[in-house]
Amino acid sequence: MTDNFWVVTFLTRDASHQREQNKFNIIHIFMKRMVYKNSVNNSCLTLRVGILLLAFIFSFPVIYSQTDSTQNQSKKDTTRIDLGNKELQIIGDTDKKNKEIKLKDKDKDESSDSGEKKSWKSGGFKGHWAGLEFGLNNYLNKDHSMSLSGDDEFMSLNTGRSINFNLNFVQHSFGIVGNCFGLVTGMGLEFYNYFFEHNNSIQMDPDGVIRNKDYSALTPPIDLDKSKLTITYLTVPVLFEFQFPGQLSNSHRLRISFGVIGGLKLGSHTKVVYYQNNNKEKRKEKDDFNINAFRYGFTARVGYKHLNIFSDFYPVTLFEKGKGPVLYPFSIGIAFISI
Repeated sequence: MTDNFWVVTFLTRDASHQREQNKFNIIHIFMKRMVYKNSVNNSCLTLRVGILLLAFIFSFPVIYSQTDSTQNQSKKDTTRIDLGNKELQIIGDTDKKNKEIKLKDKDKDESSDSGEKKSWKSGGFKGHWAGLEFGLNNYLNKDHSMSLSGDDEFMSLNTGRSINFNLNFVQHSFGIVGNCFGLVTGMGLEFYNYFFEHNNSIQMDPDGVIRNKDYSALTPPIDLDKSKLTITYLTVPVLFEFQFPGQLSNSHRLRISFGVIGGLKLGSHTKVVYYQNNNKEKRKEKDDFNINAFRYGFTARVGYKHLNIFSDFYPVTLFEKGKGPVLYPFSIGIAFISI
């Protein structure tokens, strides 16, 4: 009976290549001699088919790996250099000396040449909270009027000197719809100065209620040069921001935002300045003054490029309930935004 045999040669990957580019020859099956006769029984035929099938099964993962490796080699290497609002990209094939240089606007909502997409946290959206804010602050009485009278008159303010300075130092943006509408949050510090209009400051009476401290009624009377109440808050905003038109870059869109701001009081004090015997005197008193430790307020903002105009209103009273005049703070101002 004529001998039948198969020769199967497996060529493995070449690991000596200096760039570790896998070169693999797919299984080569060479039938050196195969003679099939009617006298060969079915078991021999089954054996041959089984060997072929096993060879194909073991070769499939290697074939797949080689294909994937070839695709990875076709990718390009990209070097990025941050230039503020611009990004310099140097693009070149890994196995070629050809280089391509591009200067791109980072505000544009498009994927990079390497195929990487924008972070899911932002979706390309960038809000406008971080920066410096300057505003005028005041408050409304229970009748929603800025005019104070009667027992509350001592809280009347010099509006031109009652200013607030805010430093918003943390910002996080989360895209909701594309890169034009999203959620903005962060953290900031607010410094509120309430300059009293009359010759007075504030104090707590024996019952723990905020009352008038009239310096003109002292003996001898004192004429104050200035008198103010200063309060510091730690703030956390939750804002919804809409930017338009969408085809422009982030820094060239108009924007509108609205939401709430929560505040935690960090400290408060009064300060008076006056002249006595031709000497300038200062008195500073740190106290709680029954000021609410927590507050929340509503805010609305509109802006373009580096500027925002904002308005904040707090439906939480300045003083704790029953321990001082019923006053609702608000402020209006301008913000210089980091883009």
